[in-house]
Amino acid sequence: MIESLFTCYASAERSSQNEIMRQFRVVADNRDMVVVLNGVASMLCVQNKNRQVVFVNKTLLEVLGLNIQQALGKRIGELFGCRHAFSVNGCGTSQHCSTCGVARSTLECVEKNTSIEECSLTNANAKVTFDLRAHSTYINVDGENFILCSLFDISSEKRRGVMERIFFHDIMNTVNGINGIKNALDKADANEQHMFISYLTLLLNSLSEQINSHRVLTMAEKDEYQTEKNELSSLAFVVEEVEKFRQQAEMEEKEIRIADHSEDQFFVSDKILLSRVLGNMIKNALEAEQAGAVIVVGVFKDVSDFLKIWVHNDSIMSENDKLQVFNRSFSTKGKNRGLGTYSMKLLTEKYLKGTICFESKENEGTVFTVRIPFMSHL
Repeated sequence: MIESLFTCYASAERSSQNEIMRQFRVVADNRDMVVVLNGVASMLCVQNKNRQVVFVNKTLLEVLGLNIQQALGKRIGELFGCRHAFSVNGCGTSQHCSTCGVARSTLECVEKNTSIEECSLTNANAKVTFDLRAHSTYINVDGENFILCSLFDISSEKRRGVMERIFFHDIMNTVNGINGIKNALDKADANEQHMFISYLTLLLNSLSEQINSHRVLTMAEKDEYQTEKNELSSLAFVVEEVEKFRQQAEMEEKEIRIADHSEDQFFVSDKILLSRVLGNMIKNALEAEQAGAVIVVGVFKDVSDFLKIWVHNDSIMSENDKLQVFNRSFSTKGKNRGLGTYSMKLLTEKYLKGTICFESKENEGTVFTVRIPFMSHL
């Protein structure tokens, strides 16, 4: 065994294939245990000390469309095709793995004998996100210790709960703002009424946007959204999106600028989805900054077949935040927030056939960049 394999989190050491097969037989030969494991409706796997699978029940194999030979020796993130499981030394060894509930549950089990954690695993190829609750506990089979991990799919529960909390949280905030302006209008003079009506229009537009965003994301997650092909001007599109937020920025004493070198190119894409993506990029940048900040939006031709749109703000994210930024429901703004960056990635990669990435560095700030094809492949 090589003990010095590089890792950013859990051990990279792996058992040999011969050892995996020996351990498989230890579990598989215990007929009573196999009957129990296969009789349970939840997904179960038995891992060795190196977090490698030595037995998987029928439920998990059916969910993943695998056979037992394909599963043996892999780690859980590798079974699910987690996008972070294909680092140099595999599942559990990247920086991102330190925030993974499955990895934490397994490692904590070694110290506490049992552990329950939650996490999101996004399949690298299918772009499908699994929300899982992992319950790990020690078991002894014929004098040998293993880790039994029960995996519960809480995707529907998590998605519904998070989306409802965020949706109603945002809606109620906007409604409260509308009521506040309505009350102020009753006492305002003519000059103040003009200002309050402008604010009221902004909030009503925001309310409409929130409802539409919720509808689009719900349809996208259910795979029910039908994309459209719209002919667009890149600069006109960016200007239109920036104008939606300009009054909000002025109210918060912030400024949104369009980069001087921005290019005007014609392209074909789904305007509604791209609007949701860029709108979230601008909104996140505004929410990350204090009064006096400047947010810059730019657009240019990347290579012959791609267009890049980017949004820059001066704030930087913590290292922990960077690792989780595209996870569903993760937010730097606390409970009842999130979905913004997750939806950006979902809509861009699954529907717009593009990519989205970010950089956040000291003295350089944070830049989110979406890259989409000029001619739609929707």
